[in-house]
Parts: sequence; C-alpha cells; structure tokens
Amino acid sequence: MASKTLEQITKEIEQVLALNDSGQTIKQISQALELDEDYIYSILICRQSHSDDAASIAHMVMMD
Repeated sequence: MASKTLEQITKEIEQVLALNDSGQTIKQISQALELDEDYIYSILICRQSHSDDAASIAHMVMMD
C-alpha cells in the first residue's frame, strides 16, 4: 500500500464501490480486481462509517 499514490488508491476504491453497489461480495470483488479481501473490507467499513466519497475513503484507508 505504501507504494501506491492517492490517485491509484482512489481509483481502486471507486472500482470497489461500483462493484459493491452492483451486488458483488468482498470475495468476488477481490477476485475481479486482484485486491486483498482485508483491503476491500477496510474500504467498505470506511464507506459505511464516513462517506461515499472515494477520495475521503482513500485518506482513511491510507491512515490505517
């Protein structure tokens, strides 16, 4: 994660949110985007707790 830019993380988050909105599970999203399930879980928890804005979630995920 440390090597990813804010823009890269924001793009991943937008993709995760779109797939989640279409009804995909964490496991399905992980496989589709080749991302760790814990990372996706963190994104979705941040979304639920704080915001639907990908950039805001990116900041929260980067702090984790």
